[in-house]
Amino acid sequence: MSHTLADYPVGFGRPPKAHQFTKGHSGNPKGRPKGSRNISTLLREELDRKVSVTVDGLTKTMSKRQVAVRQQVDKAVKGCPKAFHTLLKIEADGAHSPLEESKTHRPSEIQPSSYDEIISAYVADIVSSSNDGDAS
Repeated sequence: MSHTLADYPVGFGRPPKAHQFTKGHSGNPKGRPKGSRNISTLLREELDRKVSVTVDGLTKTMSKRQVAVRQQVDKAVKGCPKAFHTLLKIEADGAHSPLEESKTHRPSEIQPSSYDEIISAYVADIVSSSNDGDAS
């Protein structure tokens, strides 16, 4: 038994054949063009682009990502607290990235004998910050 247009059941989710989208034509012709990339893809591509850099008098080719990290570390070493804070944040966030989950983590390297000293310094810092808040 062959199906003709008369046999096609029209109803909810089954529009008449004459009103269905034709093959090869989008229902949203002004939508996202094929091949367009999102912002994270564009950023990743730009950070991976190679550039020539002079390091210690030698010209080296490295990615922009490497150059940015190198500059940030150099700023932190020179004493920029903002650069140092940024590096600490990147390091902390990197430990939670999906790429790092497979690595095993080492136990704390703090010796139990120094726990009291660390806790005392922490309490003193909290007390001094709460006293500063009372003065204002």
